[in-house]
Amino acid sequence: MPQAAVRQYKEDEHLPTAEVDQQAALPTESEEALASVDSPTADDKQEEPYYHYTVDTKDPDPWLIKHKSKIIALVILAAVAVAGSMFYKDNLLNQQTQAIVAAPQLNDFYYIDFRVIKDNLRPAEKFRMAKVKDITGDVVTLNFSSYFYLQEHELNEAIRYAQLRFEKFFQEKRHNYKISELQAMIESGAIVLARRPEGNMLDGNVVVPDSHFDSSSVFIPGKKENFSGLEYLKFANGGKRSELALEKFQESADYGFAKGQVNLAQMYLNGTAVDKDLHQALTLFQKAALQAYEPAILKYAIVCQQVESCAIADFYQEVVNAGVNIEFTKQANVRATTKAFEKALEDAKN
Repeated sequence: MPQAAVRQYKEDEHLPTAEVDQQAALPTESEEALASVDSPTADDKQEEPYYHYTVDTKDPDPWLIKHKSKIIALVILAAVAVAGSMFYKDNLLNQQTQAIVAAPQLNDFYYIDFRVIKDNLRPAEKFRMAKVKDITGDVVTLNFSSYFYLQEHELNEAIRYAQLRFEKFFQEKRHNYKISELQAMIESGAIVLARRPEGNMLDGNVVVPDSHFDSSSVFIPGKKENFSGLEYLKFANGGKRSELALEKFQESADYGFAKGQVNLAQMYLNGTAVDKDLHQALTLFQKAALQAYEPAILKYAIVCQQVESCAIADFYQEVVNAGVNIEFTKQANVRATTKAFEKALEDAKN
């Protein structure tokens, strides 16, 4: 059909359907013809290898089958090694805790699980830190931290972030425990861990308040001798230095230095380098208490409970008559271990 006629049909939009399909098929047929010309013949084709990769999920790797027992044994050995390492570490920490509690020292730290001791705690309250504030014979005085922690590792973070340097991190309230009671707390799980600082430091951080390092250059008779006795006692280990410490504390006490009198009383109380004598210890505590030295008053009250002939009410009356302010004893009723001691404190106030 002439091209002019085709264009005329397109313009008039009356092109028959059959002719349109024929015209539309022409380019396709031409393309197929070109493809057949360009494509190589069967003779020109060369057979090429065909690779088809598949993953067989049913049959395991032969290498795994061969070494299956070795792999299982290796995994079991690794699990046993990890469990053994954790058990060994826990055992070492338990032995450390037992040793520290059996021979306490000032500024020892205990990690306390308070939910073993008390039931009425809030959900976020569980662990608490305790610090050894004083040791009087076999009675250990603890100060608990002002804060509770939910996780045990948060106690380590408190040390790492130097929170123990704050003056009010530990409460002023004192709690007395016998060493046997502390050991029972380990068995019950109340004391989770005990740690001892070295040179007032733990985990590379100072763990005593900054006020601990305050010093005075004022000369006080007996102060130097008391300090010398403490240094001898620090490295004594029951040897000759213990006797030298006793001599220095005796010199300090003879000068009337209250701290020296208390340290000498501690020697008599523990039987260090001298025969154990509770009455002599009470006498020395009393001398220091009359100088308004608070630790002496508190220690006297503790030792007095161990001596039948000791009357705590008479002691407090004597201290009050000497003009010593014993208002701090309003906190002593919470650390009293007997009803008689509480009553004696009330009588002393009146």
